[in-house]
Amino acid sequence: MRKTVNKTKISSALTLILLLTLLSGCGRSGNSAVTAEPVLPAGTISPPASSGSPEAEVKRERQDGERFETVILLEGTEEPVRYEHVRNDIIGIEMDYDYESFVRHSEDGRECFLSLYDDPQNPENYLEVIYSPDPVDAVTASVSEGLSKEYEILTESCLLDRAGSCIRIEASGMKNNAGIPARLQTVYIIPAADGSLVAAAHYTLESAEGFGRRFSYIMNTLSVIDRNGK
Repeated sequence: MRKTVNKTKISSALTLILLLTLLSGCGRSGNSAVTAEPVLPAGTISPPASSGSPEAEVKRERQDGERFETVILLEGTEEPVRYEHVRNDIIGIEMDYDYESFVRHSEDGRECFLSLYDDPQNPENYLEVIYSPDPVDAVTASVSEGLSKEYEILTESCLLDRAGSCIRIEASGMKNNAGIPARLQTVYIIPAADGSLVAAAHYTLESAEGFGRRFSYIMNTLSVIDRNGK
């Protein structure tokens, strides 16, 4: 009986020593919780998970001409795309375009992005952005009237990821249902503080799946900024 008591006392003492050792160790480490995430050096920020689109990147000031890479979904497949940032204070826009598919032609009052595969003198696939001092309603009426002479048109409200609410006009070169449309246009009319922005994507039916989607991704990167720093 005495031997059993002694064994119990020894076991209890060892348990107490082990517990004290563990508590002492926690005190030295600042009682920090164990985490499954990797520990980053002090002062660093864990990057957010990418959603595969330019708009999902960390918002920060990009310089005109700055280049970066992201991923888009094209024809059901994730595709890496290299973008160049555009800032035009006279028009009042910031946006990103796919510089491996398009060539940028920049003017004070116009940004134009031509397909690398097109004749620069007679392009078929291109996107152009201009500023208009007129309000959205007036610009929409004017653009619709001009397009309706040659195209069947559909006008609707839409949302762009960075520019917000705007008007979109879908135009196809199939007047009065006469044959298959060979030419397509998608025109966005976007409100600005002192007028409107007009972005028109021109492309052919054959390139609608490829260039049409690329134009859509580019448009969703467009932001409206103060013109001339006003």
